[in-house]
Amino acid sequence: MTLYAVIVATRADYYDYKRAHPEHDQNQLTWFKQQEEAGTLLACGPFAPHDGTGLWILEASSLAEAQRIVGSSPRSQDGMLAESARIVEWEAHIGKHRFLH
Repeated sequence: MTLYAVIVATRADYYDYKRAHPEHDQNQLTWFKQQEEAGTLLACGPFAPHDGTGLWILEASSLAEAQRIVGSSPRSQDGMLAESARIVEWEAHIGKHRFLH
């Protein structure tokens, strides 16, 4: 398995969308918990200050699988990921043992 960093960026209208669709956050949190329980999502969280950006660390067998996982998230399904969001293979040099089992 390989580690992937998802550099999350949301669309400019993300916070307006969240206000209009209050279920979005709960759906995303549920998805995070499901992915964590499946062993796919190893860590995640927003960058500060909260501006719709953040980082997800995934474990996947390929970039295509990482893309599929991200594509299944409510944030992606609802069209709220910006084009600038990135999924990249992450070569952790220190602390990798904390993520891979």
